[in-house]
Amino acid sequence: MSKEYIISSPEEMSALGKELSKNHHIILLEGELGAGKTTFSKGFATGLTINPEQVQSPTYTYLNVYDDTLLHIDMYRFSAFGEVIEKGILDQMGEYDYVLIERPKWVEQLPFQHYIHLKIEKLSPSERRVLISGY
Repeated sequence: MSKEYIISSPEEMSALGKELSKNHHIILLEGELGAGKTTFSKGFATGLTINPEQVQSPTYTYLNVYDDTLLHIDMYRFSAFGEVIEKGILDQMGEYDYVLIERPKWVEQLPFQHYIHLKIEKLSPSERRVLISGY
């Protein structure tokens, strides 16, 4: 599976997140700062009937949990896979129905057989290209 979308607004990014929450449980999100990862995540949470106002970037906290259903992780600050294990994050990945991982690293070592991978690229201040591939 491979798809490409051109997103022209935060509302469209949120709508894509909401749509993908219907059929996907594990999503890896890549994109530079300000690309729309958190906006996507808020839409994903909305699709799961989680209040999107709860959703915040986990860059500084490593992870956030919403309604005991959605685990939201950011791997940006990890420099080695051992840190993911030491902090118990690897174990937590299997405990939640839905998992979003921003800036994923060590994908081949993560405990997932099926997931989709989104790469968000800034085209302009308001436009994004979203490439989706499935595994």
